[in-house]
Amino acid sequence: MTIQANVQRKIDEIEGEIEARAINPDASITKTQELHDKAMAAMFNGNQSQQWIDYMTLFAGTPTNKTELARLIPTDGTHTNPDMQEARAYLVANGLCLMGTTTALHENVTNRLG
Repeated sequence: MTIQANVQRKIDEIEGEIEARAINPDASITKTQELHDKAMAAMFNGNQSQQWIDYMTLFAGTPTNKTELARLIPTDGTHTNPDMQEARAYLVANGLCLMGTTTALHENVTNRLG
């Protein structure tokens, strides 16, 4: 998969939880909450932290694709690319929102990181 496909997969998981919650208000939102919690930890601990790596691992495939993870954290030499750095920042910021706007996770991200 690509990072873009991985982001879309996460959006699909969240949309599934939103649909389930619409039918049953007590339905679990564990994937949505995990995304939010890890985004918060990544933001507060910074892009050199284990929390950053944990968050970005959500978008590096299952099992984790090491090349994609290197692009996301970034250890692939793209840390000086301002467009990619901005996309990484958006990926974290977009993950902070819960049910209503998390489906816009891809905004300002996927076409820039691959």
